[in-house]
Parts: sequence; structure tokens; C-alpha cells
Amino acid sequence: MINGLLKEAATIDDSGFVFIENIEGFSFYKKIKENNKRFLIVYETDSLQEVDYYNNTIKDITPIEIKSEPAFERNSDLIILLNLKNLGDFNTHEQKIFSIEEDPYYFKKYVLYYSDEEVNLLANKSISDLGKVILDRNLFITYKKYPNYPSLYSFAARFFIKIPFLHVPVNEIKMPSIDVMLKESLLANDLVTFDENLTKIINDKADQSEILKEFENE
Repeated sequence: MINGLLKEAATIDDSGFVFIENIEGFSFYKKIKENNKRFLIVYETDSLQEVDYYNNTIKDITPIEIKSEPAFERNSDLIILLNLKNLGDFNTHEQKIFSIEEDPYYFKKYVLYYSDEEVNLLANKSISDLGKVILDRNLFITYKKYPNYPSLYSFAARFFIKIPFLHVPVNEIKMPSIDVMLKESLLANDLVTFDENLTKIINDKADQSEILKEFENE
């Protein structure tokens, strides 16, 4: 399920990766676009190993067509998909996740964890669906209230944050002008007549003291 979503995200036109091969549970992808070469390795597990295991194993099993690329080590990302039974189990894996992601050798590393409950919520969902979830303000508000509760929003946010080649969707809404927002605010607070009278007073009076007296009368 999660591996399928990641494969979909990697191979869409915007991402541009091509699946190469799966060896011993490690899926290898490459992208060559306008002389920009990048490589992706995906591994799914329910138990984390020490970081040296991933470094050494990948060095040994990487397909020759990728390993021979000079840019392989410096332009590669490893994404580990970690299946937790419950989100509450994260605390027991937190230190190891940190040590893996902070390891500076060979390639950048990311651990995308998810729970069984979230897998059930993701049935029949696509990358496009996850993008819509991110833009749903009501789902965001609920997530802020219950951040540790399994939800589509919690997974979608984690997915877009942990996958380095994805961009978090942005709702591009054209902002109204300052004048329009001011008028709407005046209408909402029943201050239109007051504003018109104040403007008239300022325009008619040259003396500031007289403006203040008229303003007090208003």
C-alpha cells in the first residue's frame, strides 16, 4: 500500500523517476532529466536495523547501471518505510530513526513511519487524494486538536514532509486588495456610515482641533 503510493509519487511526470529493479527488498529508481541525475532507494520494513546495515547492503547490491554513475552516492536518497502497529509505538523507535536520518555517509536517509490504522484509511487513495487532504482546512483543524490520533491528514503531512522530491501542495488563492478588505471589515462591524462621516469631517476641516471636536460629537 505505502510502497505503491511512493512508487506512484516517484514515477509521475513531475518527479520523473524510473523504476529499475528490486533486489533483496530494496527498490532502485533513477532520474535523468536535463543532465540532472538523481537516484532513489526504497526499503519497506517493520523493524529498523542499525544505519551501517543499510549503507553496507546498498553498496553491495546496487545494480551496476546505477553504481557506475559518478553521481550515485552524492545524489541518492534512501527512504525507509517503517510499519508500526500503532502510532504510539513511535517513541520506542525515535532514537534509532534519528540516528539513521542524521547519518552523513553515502546518501541522504529518511524514515517514513505509518501505522496499521493509517493503512486502512488509505484504501483506494492516490497521490492526488493526499494533496487534497493537505489542503483541507477542516481536516487540518481536527489534526491540530488530536495530533497523535491516526488520520488521513497526519499521514499525508508526514508523507509530503519525508519524501524529498515532493512539494507540499499550496492553495493559491488570490488575495483581495487592501481597500476591499477594509470595506468588508467596515461592513461586518456596521461602521460604514461612521467612516463616511469621519472622512467628510477631515476633508472639510483644516484645523485639527476642530476635527477632534467633530470626531467626539460623532
